[in-house]
Amino acid sequence: MFGDGFTTIILPTLSTMIFFIFTLNFFRYLVGEPHIHIRDVTKKHNWKSIRQETKAYYCSICESLLLYIDGLFCDSCGICADPTCVKVADKELKCKIITLNSNELMKHHWIKGNLPMVATCDVCNEECDVEPGLTDWWCCWCQRCVHKACKSKVLEVCDFGKFKLMIIPPSSLEVTNRRSTVRRRLRLRTVIPPNWLHWKPLIVVANKKSGNNDGEEILSVFRRLLNPAQVVDLSERDPVAALEWCRLLGKVQCTVLVAGGDGTIAWLLNAIHKLKLEPIPTVAIIPLGTGNDLSRVLGWGKEHDLNKDPTIILQEIQIAEEVKFDRWTVTVKPYRGLGLRDFHQTLYMYNYISVGVDAQVTLNFHRTRESRFYFYSNRLFNKLLYLCFGTQQVVERECKDLDKHIEVYLDQKKIELPSVEGIVILNIPSWAAGVDLWNIGLEGNEQFEKQSINDEKLEVVALYSSFHMAQLQVGLSQPYRLGQANSVKVKLLRSCAMQIDGEPWYQQPCEFNISHCNQASMLMNTQRNIN
Repeated sequence: MFGDGFTTIILPTLSTMIFFIFTLNFFRYLVGEPHIHIRDVTKKHNWKSIRQETKAYYCSICESLLLYIDGLFCDSCGICADPTCVKVADKELKCKIITLNSNELMKHHWIKGNLPMVATCDVCNEECDVEPGLTDWWCCWCQRCVHKACKSKVLEVCDFGKFKLMIIPPSSLEVTNRRSTVRRRLRLRTVIPPNWLHWKPLIVVANKKSGNNDGEEILSVFRRLLNPAQVVDLSERDPVAALEWCRLLGKVQCTVLVAGGDGTIAWLLNAIHKLKLEPIPTVAIIPLGTGNDLSRVLGWGKEHDLNKDPTIILQEIQIAEEVKFDRWTVTVKPYRGLGLRDFHQTLYMYNYISVGVDAQVTLNFHRTRESRFYFYSNRLFNKLLYLCFGTQQVVERECKDLDKHIEVYLDQKKIELPSVEGIVILNIPSWAAGVDLWNIGLEGNEQFEKQSINDEKLEVVALYSSFHMAQLQVGLSQPYRLGQANSVKVKLLRSCAMQIDGEPWYQQPCEFNISHCNQASMLMNTQRNIN
């Protein structure tokens, strides 16, 4: 009798419960949880390994020198510890507070010793930290440094320093009381704007695994300068969760600093568009990719220098110019065997679209980089690998006679094509890691206008071959300009490689239409414009 009950009641019930739990968690994994979770710093510090060897560090507990041992530091508050003192440090030394009662005044959070490089006393303007050991003090919120003798002369209340208007103060954050015993995280409920004029908080997003793991270093340095809750790791949370900050800020416009390549930037801009945020956040860039074409155009440079003082980046953001940036809708409609259209897919483009030889080189490179055997990631190595695949196409010519299998329409007008192996549709004046493709040799040509990122026009060029690509990259040739248009339609009559903003795939015969969608809001660094 018990056996019958087990098979007819208990077993089906347990199976249903297990299936429901599995399905629920799998769905959560796919869509990602859109809420912001904050590390509960009352539990322990955010320890990282000390990699710098140009400066002596001392344990904040036992005061021993950490230069030649496996030392650790908290990337939020800056205290240091040797491995044997970590538990004591977690217990005795508080990290940066995440939340604070709105009625309480924010006091300095003084850290003894291990001051930033070239520290100057905020009281007497003399150099600090000149003697060995844990000497002098600095505040991990306002970044002020003071001598031990001058510390009593500093006001008790912290004003958050020169980057105050970028910081979300602890008194502005309200969290729920639900805590995870595993991840030690709090859930953010609301953000109460402080009574500060011109407050424009900065949200930093990066993937700690991107850019030769440079993303992890960037996340660390900005946790030190800002509220650690403002710094979001995209390897743990998707852009929707990061942009939840913008919704919670209400009518306050924020700036999102994204560290990554063109693909990561497009990912974030797509999320901003789909969430229909108001006001639209402005976006600044730290380039961590291989090409970094958009970063070059907006003046943020061709690659990030890890030795650059992060406070300089914050200063550049403060004075950067807000510019509009065209966003384009790409509707891909595959063909069936008899030429009938199947379902269509809607994508968004920011930099450029290419079909043919350029996309084939990118696809070959992408497949290699995604391979399990690709274990060495380096920018220079990636560029050499990309060059090798370009050279390979000179011999193999997989996209030969593309002009016989493709039709291009600019503003509904069909364009006659020469013998080509590739088509590139541009939105920005940078292609293939810095080539100003459209404007090469354009001076004196009255037939076409100069390119702009916000004129609601696209520029379309043809590539004769992979060898032509190489010539363009070293300035030994000119592109074959097909024209400028407000809308572009391409009929692809055979399978071919295709890419949008560096994300390639192999496309079956299709028709794709490109039309203007709207404009994103970007920050242009006017202090430098490195191509």
